[in-house]
Amino acid sequence: MSDFRDIYADVNHARAYHQLVSCEDYQGHLGQYIRSHADLSQSRVLDMGCGTGRVAALMVEHCRTLTVCDGAAAMLTVAREQLPATVRFDEADNTHLPYADDSFDLVTAGWSFGHATEWLPGIWQDNVRAAVREMLRVLAPGGVAIIFETLGSGVSEPAPPNQNLQACYELFEHEFGFVCTPLVTDYRFVSAAEAARLTEFFFGVAMQSVVQSDGSAVVPEWTGAWQVRRTRV
Repeated sequence: MSDFRDIYADVNHARAYHQLVSCEDYQGHLGQYIRSHADLSQSRVLDMGCGTGRVAALMVEHCRTLTVCDGAAAMLTVAREQLPATVRFDEADNTHLPYADDSFDLVTAGWSFGHATEWLPGIWQDNVRAAVREMLRVLAPGGVAIIFETLGSGVSEPAPPNQNLQACYELFEHEFGFVCTPLVTDYRFVSAAEAARLTEFFFGVAMQSVVQSDGSAVVPEWTGAWQVRRTRV
């Protein structure tokens, strides 16, 4: 894909994207991380920028209630195909959530806030700040907010892929007090050929060449998990 925004505008592209992300984190570290920071059985959960439901699927069978939102109708279409009817689906921008203050005990956002660094040059900081403020506004006292963002694909060590994302992650930490834990979230595909096809679709030809040179059905992936707990009043 030449522009990630194409994926969010087209249902067929969104389905191909879901096929890719369904292969991510075969070790199960994302779900383990969420469960280690929140009692899902007691939690009203919101997943912001839910995409095709990748993170929501890790929580839906365990939480008290689950609401998901995304600004892209195509993504929500695919999310509805993946998640049960008990989930509430809303089309909403991260910076303007249609929920009351203190509505959720756990709020997650997976690989959503960081897109602003590419899509909104020059003003992305304002967009990210607004999204994080909304995340914390709808979070109940004592609740937990978790942001997942990339720390590199096809690389051996975790690091922000570019300067803008590094600045974004520093914003999470320095302005809002989030603490980062790097997680190994490797992709595992059915074959090396499938790995090359699906990673080229999303990451481009450069990633395809990395996968083909390795010849493995497993592609290294690092995810940063940023977490903060809202102080009880």
